[in-house]
Amino acid sequence: MGYNLPVPLDPAIRSLIATFRRSPNWDDELDLRLLRQLWPTLVGDMLGNATMVTSINGSRLVLNVPDLQWRKQLARMKRQILQKVNEPFGGGRITEVEFTCENQ
Repeated sequence: MGYNLPVPLDPAIRSLIATFRRSPNWDDELDLRLLRQLWPTLVGDMLGNATMVTSINGSRLVLNVPDLQWRKQLARMKRQILQKVNEPFGGGRITEVEFTCENQ
C-alpha cells in the first residue's frame, strides 16, 4: 500500500521555516503553500494523499476529505492533526480544523 508513518520535522527545518516566516515578505498565502507542500510528510502518505489542505482562514485549517466517513474518522483525530499541522510553525498557528467533503 505504500503507507509511510509520519516523522517529526527535523529541528533544523523548523528553525529555517521560522526564519523565513519572520521576513516582512511572508504572508498567509505562503503559510498555506508551505502546509500544502509538507502535508504528506506531516500526516503520512495515506492521509496526505487522500485529503487536501484547502485553505487557512485565520487560525482555522480547512481540509477537503473524500467523503463523510473520512470526515467522521478525522474529526476524532482533530487533536493529533492540530499537533502535526503546527509543527512547521513552532506553535499554535492553527487552532481549529474544519472538514469539507468534495462529494457533498
